[in-house]
Amino acid sequence: DIIQFQSAFDSYYHAGTVSLERRLLKNFNLLASYTFSKSIDNVVDSIRPDIQPPNNPLKPGDERSLSLQDLRHRFVASATVDFNNNRYKILRDFQVSTIITLESGHPYNLLAGVDLDQNGDNPAGDRPNGIGRNAGITPGFYNVNFRLTRNLQLSEKYRLQGFLEVFNLFNTVNINQVNNVFFPDSQGNFNLPRQENGRFVAPREGFQSAFAPRQFQLGFRFNF
Repeated sequence: DIIQFQSAFDSYYHAGTVSLERRLLKNFNLLASYTFSKSIDNVVDSIRPDIQPPNNPLKPGDERSLSLQDLRHRFVASATVDFNNNRYKILRDFQVSTIITLESGHPYNLLAGVDLDQNGDNPAGDRPNGIGRNAGITPGFYNVNFRLTRNLQLSEKYRLQGFLEVFNLFNTVNINQVNNVFFPDSQGNFNLPRQENGRFVAPREGFQSAFAPRQFQLGFRFNF
C-alpha cells in the first residue's frame, strides 16, 4: 500500500493532497486521490484586464478574493480489472478500466452590467451592491469515463487489441459557463441568486453552455 500526503504553501495558494494506491485483488487495482485547495489573487491577468475588469481600478486592494482557479475539493479515482486469468473463457483477455472525477464548483464574478460609480471604466467592472469579487459559485463537475479492452494473441509475433471507450458514461450535464451579469431594475435593485454558505449559487436559468455529452470511441491496435 502507498499512502501519500503533500502540501504546498505560498501567499496566494495552498493545497493538501491525499492519495491511495492499492492492489486489492490479484486482478484489481485501485488508485484514488483527494485534493483540498484554496486559491486567492487580486487580478486574473495584468496583460488582459478585460478578462475580469476591477470594480474600481484605483482600489486594487478591493479585488483580493478567491481566484477563478479556486477549486476547493477534487476527487479522482481510477480502477482496472484484468480478466486474463479468469476461469470463464468468455471473459479471458478482457480488461475493464474506469476513471471517476468529482469536483466542487468554481467561483464566478457577479457584474452589474452598468457603470454604477460612473468612473468611465470600459468594460464596466462594477459589482451589484458592492459585493466582493468572484462571490458566486458554479455547479460541481461529475464525470465517469469507461474503457473495455480485448487482447487477441494471433501468433507468437502478432497481437490484435480492440477497445471501446465511453466518455461521460452517464451523460451528466456539466456546466462550464454561466451568465454572470445581473442588471438593476428601474428602482436600482438587483435580483441576485440565492446564497449558500455565503456564495451566490449560479441559477439554472443562467446556464449558458456545458461540457461534452456522452461520447463513444472504438479503436484497434495491431502489434507485430
